[in-house]
Amino acid sequence: MDDILLITNADMSQQSGDVVLVNRRAREIFNLYNIKTVCFTVKGGINGTDYEYLKYLGSNSKKEIKEYVNKKKPCVIIFYGNRALMYVSFLRKITIDSKIECKLILDLQGALEEGIEHSQGINYIKNLARFYVRKYLLKKAVRIANGAFVVSDEMRKYCEKLLPQSIRNDFQTYKIRCGVNEVISTNQKLEWRNEIRREWNIDNDTVVMVFSGYRKKWQKIDETIELFKEYDSKHDNVFFAFFCNVDQSFIDRLKIEFPKGNYTLKFLSFDEYYKYLCACDVGFLIRDYNITNKVAFPNKFSDYLNAGLMVATNKALPESYSILLKEKIDFIDTDSTNLDLIYRKIHNRQNEIISFYKKTEMLCNKELKYSSQIEKEMNHVF
Repeated sequence: MDDILLITNADMSQQSGDVVLVNRRAREIFNLYNIKTVCFTVKGGINGTDYEYLKYLGSNSKKEIKEYVNKKKPCVIIFYGNRALMYVSFLRKITIDSKIECKLILDLQGALEEGIEHSQGINYIKNLARFYVRKYLLKKAVRIANGAFVVSDEMRKYCEKLLPQSIRNDFQTYKIRCGVNEVISTNQKLEWRNEIRREWNIDNDTVVMVFSGYRKKWQKIDETIELFKEYDSKHDNVFFAFFCNVDQSFIDRLKIEFPKGNYTLKFLSFDEYYKYLCACDVGFLIRDYNITNKVAFPNKFSDYLNAGLMVATNKALPESYSILLKEKIDFIDTDSTNLDLIYRKIHNRQNEIISFYKKTEMLCNKELKYSSQIEKEMNHVF
């Protein structure tokens, strides 16, 4: 079968959540169907490293893309990013003119409102103008494309609202959550937990709370630090991990916020990412109540569970929140102020950690593993 072509304006050299999703999904499609994804990065930015399942081609030229499509005849073309939407009608015309049987699929990982919900002042005005342009492009694109990848049921509803009633039955949505390629075994988690805790010089009973992300405003790092400080003031045997981008001002801030020095700060590479997560106990994922988060399904949620962590989150992320309830996985609702209850839950997990690992592994296999998600959805694409 022919390759998949991905058109994107994302910087594919980053370790951000959107890039992780593209990479992991492409890997599993290759494993299941032996179909490689070829990525055109149309903004001309830095490209990522080539893999067996994902190859990068940088181009701003529609001519080059047209030549590639006519020569390779991809089975599917995926569009990710706002600038990529400008290529939908262009490539639809090419496939029709050249009589290429090819589905055009939009990759919708988030809401258009993200830019205006997380900006203020002059930036809000600029982003509001961009919002209307992007909404126009997306409305036009959904009328041309065959369907869309979405990450949640709320994202599916969001997408369907953009569709004219006349084509809603013809437009297909394929829900593939931000998930995991492999589920980490209990033995591996325990091995990494012990190894990294020795590196940190902390014992097995120490409660390790972790923030992992890029310290962007919407990731609520400030609120997370305040919660960490509150826990630190009430309990002695607690340690905090910050796996995020590092600069001198943040280094200096943590020294002031945590004068006992009971924390670690590190920007993790892909290779060491899970090893360090497995050494922790509670993964924090706090979000605001807005449209952006209502439709979202963060990679971090799946990563925390794959590492066997208890998730600290709130109802601002309805799909991930509902999964925890449905699968009866104990978690911390960060809207709660009952610290005694929170610590009771954490220590119950500490005392029954093997049992907790088994529950999270079952959840990952059932709801988050890419192979099962893609096999279920992509059979309707190919």
